[in-house]
Amino acid sequence: MNCVRATFLLAACGLIGAVTMTAQAPPPAAAPAAAPAAAKTWTDADLDKLMKEIGSTVGVLRKSIDGQNAEMAKEQADKVEALFEDVDDFWSSRNVKDAADMADDAAEHADHVEDAIDAKDFAKAAEHMKLLQSTCAGCHGKYRDKGPDGAYRIKP
Repeated sequence: MNCVRATFLLAACGLIGAVTMTAQAPPPAAAPAAAPAAAKTWTDADLDKLMKEIGSTVGVLRKSIDGQNAEMAKEQADKVEALFEDVDDFWSSRNVKDAADMADDAAEHADHVEDAIDAKDFAKAAEHMKLLQSTCAGCHGKYRDKGPDGAYRIKP
């Protein structure tokens, strides 16, 4: 009888263990996805700051290409590309598609400068710099005015 009791007790423990394992709560649910960040409200001052930073960065980039300083040129080209992505966001938030497209083109030219530098082709990088700067000139001619105080403003 002890053997039957022991077998029964062992079977009951196994059954209880199996039921306990299946009855466990499911793993905790993944944290809900964060809500998308609110779109930035861009001001004219934001664009002014971006333009000043782009101007100084492009100057360093030009000198880096002329001096064939690949490390510095690549760093500056990457920075110019990121800055123009912000300019694209600025104009997109204002629904000025043409200006946003120009900013996107400028970012692409900066990316091509970086690619040329990776290939150690400084002549090609200089060509893309000219294209980048002509994109800047086209947008400035179309979308900015020089005020009587000498400061630049977005054309109304």
